Amino acid sequence: MKKYFYLLLLNFLIVSWAQAQVKVSGKVQSEDNLPLALATAYLMKANTAIILKAAVTNEDGEYEFSGVHPGTYSIDIKMVGYISSKSDSFTIGKADYEGKVIQLKADNRKLQEVTVEGKRPMVESKPGKLILNVENSPLAAGNNALDIVQRAPGVSLDNNNNLQLMGQSGVSVTIDGRQTYMSGEQLLNFLKSTDGNQIKSVEVITSRSAKDDAEGAVGTINIVLKKNRMEGFNGAVNLTAGRGEKFRGNSSLALNYKKNNTTVFGSYAYSDEKAYRKLYLDRVIQNEGSKTYFNQKSILDEEERNHSYRFGVEQKTSPRNTLTVQFNGSNNTEYNDNDSKTNIGKSFTAFDSILVSTSAFKELFDRYSANLNNEFKIDSNGRKLTLDLDWSKFKSSKQVNYHNQFYDLDMHAISPEEIQRSGMPIGIDIYVAKLDYEHPLSKVSKLEMGAKYSNVNSDNDLTFEDFLNNTWTNNVQRTNHFVYKEQIAAGYLDYNNSIGKWALKAGLRGEYTFSDGNSLTLNKQVKRSYFKLFPNANLSYSLNENHMISLGYARKITRPNYRQLNPFDYFIDKLTFERGNPYLNPQFSNEFTLSYTMLQRYNVTLGINDVKDAIVESMGQDSIKNQTWVIRENLGKNLTAYLNLNVPVSIGKIWSMNNNVTGIYFNFDGMIAGFPVNRKSFLVQATSMHNLKLGQSLSANVNIRYFSPFKYNVYDLNGRWDMEVGATKTFKDQRSSLKLAVSDLFNTGNQHVTTNFGSFDSKIRQYQDRRVVRLTYSYKFGNLKNNYRKKDTSNEEKERAQ
Repeated sequence: MKKYFYLLLLNFLIVSWAQAQVKVSGKVQSEDNLPLALATAYLMKANTAIILKAAVTNEDGEYEFSGVHPGTYSIDIKMVGYISSKSDSFTIGKADYEGKVIQLKADNRKLQEVTVEGKRPMVESKPGKLILNVENSPLAAGNNALDIVQRAPGVSLDNNNNLQLMGQSGVSVTIDGRQTYMSGEQLLNFLKSTDGNQIKSVEVITSRSAKDDAEGAVGTINIVLKKNRMEGFNGAVNLTAGRGEKFRGNSSLALNYKKNNTTVFGSYAYSDEKAYRKLYLDRVIQNEGSKTYFNQKSILDEEERNHSYRFGVEQKTSPRNTLTVQFNGSNNTEYNDNDSKTNIGKSFTAFDSILVSTSAFKELFDRYSANLNNEFKIDSNGRKLTLDLDWSKFKSSKQVNYHNQFYDLDMHAISPEEIQRSGMPIGIDIYVAKLDYEHPLSKVSKLEMGAKYSNVNSDNDLTFEDFLNNTWTNNVQRTNHFVYKEQIAAGYLDYNNSIGKWALKAGLRGEYTFSDGNSLTLNKQVKRSYFKLFPNANLSYSLNENHMISLGYARKITRPNYRQLNPFDYFIDKLTFERGNPYLNPQFSNEFTLSYTMLQRYNVTLGINDVKDAIVESMGQDSIKNQTWVIRENLGKNLTAYLNLNVPVSIGKIWSMNNNVTGIYFNFDGMIAGFPVNRKSFLVQATSMHNLKLGQSLSANVNIRYFSPFKYNVYDLNGRWDMEVGATKTFKDQRSSLKLAVSDLFNTGNQHVTTNFGSFDSKIRQYQDRRVVRLTYSYKFGNLKNNYRKKDTSNEEKERAQ
């Protein structure tokens, strides 16, 4: 692994050359000394109209320009609804410069006519992450969080609908920076129950600081929810109707009230989604001296209803202290009817029996969470203390009725009908406490430290019964009660410093993990406790204002989820199931990244991820019972290298686009299902997002995605592509809009999987209800303008506006 580090370091140093650069920062306020967010700041050469850099103010009204050369400059501030203002000229040398507060006067001629609204690019490139801005996009309207997340650059779904980043599994998903502590089916249900109209952006993060959890072998997907900053009372209503193979629709209401130092917010959303899916499966199981062939066709009829809600209060208890309390919840009901017919025989042209299976699923999934956040600014020098307390509860109850019957080719029954049922209640309780402290050492250096404790309890009680002699009888071979407990205590230290054109961020995180997996049915208990260190470092260098390069390193961990550790079999149908592995260990990875940013717009990132004891999906077969299963095991080494290119392009004032291309190289070396494997493959992922401004009130969006064929583990996946189109019409009142969108316009995005490895031979073709037409009406009401009230305060700029 050292050779990769030295190789990247050598490339980094070759392009380095010396020239001092500093940062220029400042604040923008209204006449009432309140911060103005989403104002545009321009760095200009003094006494000229040449714009060198541009930045958008954050929620505290702050802007910052990095990599500025010594010289004489001025700052020009512009914002819709306000009269532009320009600073006096100033000269900078080798030290960072903080400008005077710039105040903007309201343009009363425009304030009554114009809604103050900031427009961000579809995809933003920032150090260590790419940001997909979906707020107000027609492609996001009416969708859930899962639909939106998989549109982000570098994100995809594998053959089991698990999220992947840069073609790799082991992705951590957070909401507003807080971990969800879910994976697999639970994470899938959680994202499907999260209303897409409440999402502001999706951040794809490949770098890690010591402050961040070490979980996530390849990176983190952070979902940022919308926050309303307008004074007074306001809200928004969204109504969506959609049609694919079946009808689907949703609606949402968001309310916000802000007065002086108090903000009260809340939202509610309801969705009713119906879908249709077909699955074709061919597989061959080898017996001693013979083979058995299976040709299966399944039709899945799905319906899902979801209620989600969120409310909270933000209170500025003092000019330096902000307290936020919020509650989130959702109640999801899913129905899934699966009708399957499997032809069985000695070849695909000579069948001798038929298995007809029906299964009816009903699952209830309830999620509740509460969060308390308190941020205290100790002084005006930047010292800050933040406390986070989180509680989450997940309740799931899945009930399934099974009917299986074998027939001959004339559809005469050749065996008794099997009638079975199962119930699987799952309860998960999560408690998290986190304390973070920031301490500036100088104008260019800062120390961060903190601690975190999490406690997770999961209870999975599966009962399985056979209907025998008109009586339901417990099937002890398929009944299981599994309890899992996990505690993680962590502490970290982060150091940031800038010296001239160099910037360093380095840190160390330590995590102590205790886990206890106990199968009460099988009397199997596996306890683990371990302490691991996770160092990270990022060194960046600005050649000049148009060229910046950075080198990063981070050690990460991926822990197996609760279901993967449960030593039992989860049956998908009579002949297919997923098997848990209580001896599955966490995997550790070392990741190196080298990034180059040109003209503050174009970004290239090279990454190498080296995983030891990789958690790999393996397979098993029973030639007597003709059953096939999958299981996760620590099977070997996995080396992944990727090159990501992000290129935004603007053509005139009406057409803007963002193009993102990722090339990924995989190399797995280990044992799978008892067979040695040394498999190499290459994947290309590409996304091209287009925005067309067709008039003052009409815009259009086009999103094209492509995935090349590639080999993943023991699977061969087909190449596929899809196109989404959408249009938005904004009406004269500037409060209402109509959005029309079509996903997977040509119905080309279905994924097919083939396995031809050792004794395993199967082919899966999936046809999902992907082409959906959605029409969304949105209406904003209440105060939509930044009308500020005067306050008697001398240090309002120190307050945090969240």
